[in-house]
Amino acid sequence: MLDNLPGELYEVIVQHIADDDVQHSLLSLTRALPTAPISQRRLFERIYIRTPRQAVALYHRLRKKGGHQNLTGSWIYSLCVHDWTVDADVVLNILTLLPNLRSLSVWIGPSNFTPEHLEEMFDDPIGDLQYLSLRFRPYVQKANYYQFLKGAYFDSTLSALSRWPPSQIPALSIVQDPIDSGMVFATRQAFAQPLVFFKMDPNLSTMLQSPAMVDSLKALRLCIPSRPIVRSLCLPAPGQANSDGLPPQLPAIELLDLSTCGVLEGEVDMILTQISSLKHLILDECPIIHGELREGEWHAMGKRCALVGVRRAREREKIVRASMESIALASQIEHLGLDGAPAHMPERRPRRGRRGLAVATISLRAPSPPRGLNARLATSVRERPAVQRTRLLPPLPSLHTLCTTLSPSIKPETYPSIRAEFEAGWAEGMAVLSVTRARLRESAKNGVSIVRFVDSSLTQSASDSESEDDLGAVVPAMRGLERVRRYDDDAFAVPPEALASVPVLCFAGSKGAIDHSPGCGHSIAQVIWRDSERV
Repeated sequence: MLDNLPGELYEVIVQHIADDDVQHSLLSLTRALPTAPISQRRLFERIYIRTPRQAVALYHRLRKKGGHQNLTGSWIYSLCVHDWTVDADVVLNILTLLPNLRSLSVWIGPSNFTPEHLEEMFDDPIGDLQYLSLRFRPYVQKANYYQFLKGAYFDSTLSALSRWPPSQIPALSIVQDPIDSGMVFATRQAFAQPLVFFKMDPNLSTMLQSPAMVDSLKALRLCIPSRPIVRSLCLPAPGQANSDGLPPQLPAIELLDLSTCGVLEGEVDMILTQISSLKHLILDECPIIHGELREGEWHAMGKRCALVGVRRAREREKIVRASMESIALASQIEHLGLDGAPAHMPERRPRRGRRGLAVATISLRAPSPPRGLNARLATSVRERPAVQRTRLLPPLPSLHTLCTTLSPSIKPETYPSIRAEFEAGWAEGMAVLSVTRARLRESAKNGVSIVRFVDSSLTQSASDSESEDDLGAVVPAMRGLERVRRYDDDAFAVPPEALASVPVLCFAGSKGAIDHSPGCGHSIAQVIWRDSERV
């Protein structure tokens, strides 16, 4: 008899059921064999709420026995609230009963959640949260300007997340659905739809550069239709500019999805420059290609993507040189100010003539330095101090996939030629990078100091012993850099596999109207976001 099998055997059987089917299958199994020792733990591991009634039923189930000590609540590690009308207060009460929650996905409609609800939800860190997805659909069928008059925007949600302590949140998704052309409205009169975020800058940059995000975030999806978002992503937040003059870095992000955002063609370089470890970039339905790159421009884009490391190195070299010159100049001024001033300052002779009543007989100002010292200080300021010449080795490109969509006027038959043009530009850029690194190898042999960005994947033997010293302690702008050995040819060479690899171009879009390119960024993003029903 099946109901006499041991519980361990049922555990093995249940483990072979797919996550999407485990709830229905396990529930049917428990009803068919009510006396069998079947554990219900997997029944509660992943909870999907698709109706308001399910949310209320789950809350009563969690509060039924033991309240906050209910064992069922500790079994739930994933909660998906995929309904536009569920009561937000019920969801907040449910979250207080889930101590081990690791994945949270919430749909925010036009009437169920307010900014105060989300601010309360994220006021304190949620357990060991590793995946957070917020999907907004604020559109209404009848014009209502109450949200605008009240200032009911979700900017406070970003501020609340930025106040979290350092944690491990590898995946963050914030999506605003675009207005569907097939959406049925009660009236045909056009009116302005509500906004989710009133001001992305500086709230977005503050959140992404917060301790909770900057070192742990691996996958980031920001899909806000037609909003210019790249500058908020790449530029420092007010009050958070680095004292050493370095731009903000998001070194941990490997997948970035900015679909539907207002990303321009020239901003792709900025993204790849600032996010040094970016492997997968998704720009579906962005205006980057809405103007359509003409013949030859795909070649230029491929070349720029390959040479993004050269641009990053040049920008950092300028900052390093300016920092070194500033330190040297300050040292000269300090030397002149201490050693050049005479031990005794002669008193100023009083001028002859009648002294008026309004003329002060004493002065509270510090005595001015002697004229000779002023001349030497002025000369030092005019002349750039001599600093050691330092060059930065351009890193290899990290981009593996690039996804974007083309207009319907571009036929799928032309996609192979576009890919060939992009690959030719990429190959040309890699050839330029190889020559640049070879020249720096010769410069190193001639005594020029060569540094590079610190890469944790490199062994200690690949760098000079001086790299163990903190270069940033002497020159703040050299934070995150290390010296390269003068005769280490492997450090300057471009590996053959890097020359042969080309990023995968995919034009299928998230909906997959055409076949996806093998290994494209969409397939990788689908594993992370797990929201096939979004489309």
